[in-house]
Amino acid sequence: MAPGPGASAVRHWLLLAGGLLLAALALLTGGYYAAQHFRGAVGTQPASSLAAPASSAQPSALGASVAPAPVASTAGSALASASPSLRVATDPLSLEIEQAYLHYWDVRTQAFYNLDPSHLGGVMAGPELARSLQQMKDLQAQGRAGKVDVDHHYLLASVSPDHAVVYDEYLNRSVFIDAKTKQVIPTSSPPATEKISYDMQKIDGVWKVVDGAQHN
Repeated sequence: MAPGPGASAVRHWLLLAGGLLLAALALLTGGYYAAQHFRGAVGTQPASSLAAPASSAQPSALGASVAPAPVASTAGSALASASPSLRVATDPLSLEIEQAYLHYWDVRTQAFYNLDPSHLGGVMAGPELARSLQQMKDLQAQGRAGKVDVDHHYLLASVSPDHAVVYDEYLNRSVFIDAKTKQVIPTSSPPATEKISYDMQKIDGVWKVVDGAQHN
């Protein structure tokens, strides 16, 4: 017996509902990475990696990386396949990537502290740049800026002449600040350890962060 019109309608709505659910999950996954750099949710759009004095966005000794603890927790990700080659920077190419990664933090730090995006394009591109510009607009609309206070613990997960992945487990003490007075806006959220892999590409001779992924 051929299914009636009612059965076709049910199948149509089930397919539609499934598609909407997948779209919602994709949006939530993307937003999760962007929200992890903040302590406490403020407004409707938390921004990522805020801004702070440059010294607070660097490890105590340049090049002295500390091994992240649970690398195995990234199983199933692109980082997991590269985990056996995690290493500190020693060769010229790795040192070049490391310097570019720290410079990315310095520029981002000042940009979000002063709400000045003019130099962001020099250290980031692609989704990372678009996300950061939008986050800065959101902060400006809220009358807020940001102060990053992080302790980096990073290693290189993947290295090639034009592409690299930096895995960083850092203690995040970043806070929102008033955009004009630079006074810290209190938060009840405690410091947290973030586990993020940063995708870097060499574009026109310059290493830039192009995206990132959160790891549990």
